[in-house]
Amino acid sequence: MKNNFKKISAAFIAGMLMVPTAQAATLEERVSELEANQSLNIFNFSGTFTTRFDDIIKAEQTQPATDAFGQDATFDSKDLTYLRMKFQFNIDANVSKNIKFYSRLTTSKHFNTFYQQDATSSNSDDLSASNAYDSSRVVLEKAYADFTVADGLTLFVGRLPTVDGQPQNYKDGRARMGTYPMLSYDSVLDGMGLSYKMDQWMPQGQTLAFRALYTPFSQYYAGSSGAYTTTPTTQAGANLPTNSAGYGVMLDYGISDMSWADSMGLVLLNFQTSDIYYASPDTTTLGVSSLTLKVGGTTLAWELNGIAKTGWDLSASYLASTLNSNGQLAANIPGTGFGTSKSDDTNTGSVFLLSTRYRMGSWIFGGEWVNGSENSFYYATATEDLTNFYSTHGNGYHAYVTKKFTQNLAFRVGYMLQDYDYTPTGIGAVKASDRKIETGYANLRLDF
Repeated sequence: MKNNFKKISAAFIAGMLMVPTAQAATLEERVSELEANQSLNIFNFSGTFTTRFDDIIKAEQTQPATDAFGQDATFDSKDLTYLRMKFQFNIDANVSKNIKFYSRLTTSKHFNTFYQQDATSSNSDDLSASNAYDSSRVVLEKAYADFTVADGLTLFVGRLPTVDGQPQNYKDGRARMGTYPMLSYDSVLDGMGLSYKMDQWMPQGQTLAFRALYTPFSQYYAGSSGAYTTTPTTQAGANLPTNSAGYGVMLDYGISDMSWADSMGLVLLNFQTSDIYYASPDTTTLGVSSLTLKVGGTTLAWELNGIAKTGWDLSASYLASTLNSNGQLAANIPGTGFGTSKSDDTNTGSVFLLSTRYRMGSWIFGGEWVNGSENSFYYATATEDLTNFYSTHGNGYHAYVTKKFTQNLAFRVGYMLQDYDYTPTGIGAVKASDRKIETGYANLRLDF
């Protein structure tokens, strides 16, 4: 289907480029046509359309009764229903033997949005725009180039494939789609780096790759006076670097065609950021912010597919997170650090995710269990659910059934239960919580 789509697109564009004449084409025109077709043949087009219904069956919390700002934190909601859609269009190009380009344009929205309460934010939505579901705008979710400079060595730069990592692919019966595990990066990130494949030194059927990436976070003055020649500052007046560094290193091992399973994969990744500034959403009421964050973590992700040569797949991921909070979000309200009430504090925590599925013909039966510790921090903006299931500070349970009508069309229904022991990491200290959230959903995915 992708090839047909490519041919139709190429034919249409080529037709638009050609100038019709009543006379037979000249040699120059035929040459131009061949060159145009040859240029178009470097492109591959594909896409994904997803529509989803969510019913937050019940969401309740009685403890804690107030948040860090002294506001009521209790809630008791039932049957909050939402209809959403997402369209992703991929445009890839084989520029040459050693240069490849990959891109994705995305729009995500609720059905016929008519009113959005409290839809303002002081910080940029650059990392979350492709999964914001806030308008019909088209945003850049992916755009990067691979440059093969030597055997096994590839340099890459651009908006990287840091979403859709394992085990996201389990739910709709897809092969592994993302480069990095879901419990490490699951947000859209720009950056650059290198990848080195060491397969030539591995036994037959085994692969090993090393990746290193640099993902700086931009912080710049965007006012009308001075613009890029002005040093950016916090709301409290402290100078900020225009680029705050982020780093990641990763080892990716794989083995296939084992006697007792189809394949196994193991990924180890460590990531760190420098200080990232967090602005106050309301300086009049809350006061100015001096809050900066440093985020780090180590992820170990393992998967085993085709266990005992059946349709059973199993994945286990572990994230050890580190979060340093310095300063206060609200100068007028003490205790407004990030994940802490202190002005300078470092917290560590962990998230464990166990995912499994069983493929039976055109059916998939799957389940997940996630456990987040008291001070765990997992930042993800590309998850498909509305209640941050994978960031549950406690236990989360997910069961689903998927029906694949064709290779490219999948319908999934599922149920999620989040049973919190602690509040999510955010402004103020993490506290004991009795929060519970139940969600049912139906998801239709079309790949073309």
